[in-house]
Amino acid sequence: MAHLATKRFNYWSQLAIGSVFCGIGFFIAGLLALLFLPGQLGNHGTSATAITESLLKPENTNLFRWLNSITAFLFFFLPAIFYALLCHKKPFVHLGFNKGINIQQILLIVFIMMAALPVVSMLQEITEMLPWKHATMLKFKEAEDLYNRQVAVMARMNDFSDYLITMVVIAFLPALFEETLFRGGLQNLLSRWFKMPILAIVVTSVIFSAIHGSYIGFLSRFALSFVLGWMYYRTSNIWLNIIAHFFNNAFAVTMLYAASRPGQKIDPSKIDERFPLWYGLVGLIIVIGLFVLFEKLNKKQIDRPGEEVLIPGGDFLSNPFENEPRFTNQPPTT
Repeated sequence: MAHLATKRFNYWSQLAIGSVFCGIGFFIAGLLALLFLPGQLGNHGTSATAITESLLKPENTNLFRWLNSITAFLFFFLPAIFYALLCHKKPFVHLGFNKGINIQQILLIVFIMMAALPVVSMLQEITEMLPWKHATMLKFKEAEDLYNRQVAVMARMNDFSDYLITMVVIAFLPALFEETLFRGGLQNLLSRWFKMPILAIVVTSVIFSAIHGSYIGFLSRFALSFVLGWMYYRTSNIWLNIIAHFFNNAFAVTMLYAASRPGQKIDPSKIDERFPLWYGLVGLIIVIGLFVLFEKLNKKQIDRPGEEVLIPGGDFLSNPFENEPRFTNQPPTT
């Protein structure tokens, strides 16, 4: 979709503003944790390692859940909102909260995410098969073990009410917060900046996957992010991304709940869906086919993706985009 241009900030400035807001959010989240957690955890030490180990105890499950949610809210969601408010005339339109959805779109993106599961599994197996050095693989395993421990704590479910809470904390809130920043904010900016939306999707997906801190799952998350990025590139509808991301997370939560037993520890690594490698190739073909159907279904929403449209009636004597020959003074079509 074509996007209304800001009159005040060029692309470097927009990137800097968004990065500063993310840094501020991260600092506030860390400060709140430093001030609040020692009193909640008792006398277990004040080092980052000691606090982390205390948080991963079963009795601190709810504290750890909401700490992660608050951190994601401050680090992902609020920076994207403030960036859009400061840099764009219609911030929520810019982020992609301006369009409706229908049942056909919802069903199609659910099928796409389901077809992507064997692709994700294939990429993780390929990652593990690569000729890593032993020391490197040990570090990867340590990071993966820590990640799985964190998931196990947040996904501790003794009854259906715990399942619903976990669905909100692990499935819905991350989908809302992360998609707003990475698709509505970062990919949106890079797509207009580079004039190469596919490159914007790739760069955004690299950052998205890296920030999760799971090296063995890097390619898997990159692939999922690319799928989500393509959805946004072709529609600029952030609601579709949030639903697709939510479904992916909700499926994992449901699998964990089905495998859980009251009072017992969950090991996410034991219930990972693993498919034969050829399933991944078949899944990739199905995903491509579904995206062809996705294009046909959403063709009315595809409108010069990546292009910038000057705000009608504005004074553009000092417009930061005036040297871009592809820009037009006509508003985007709907």
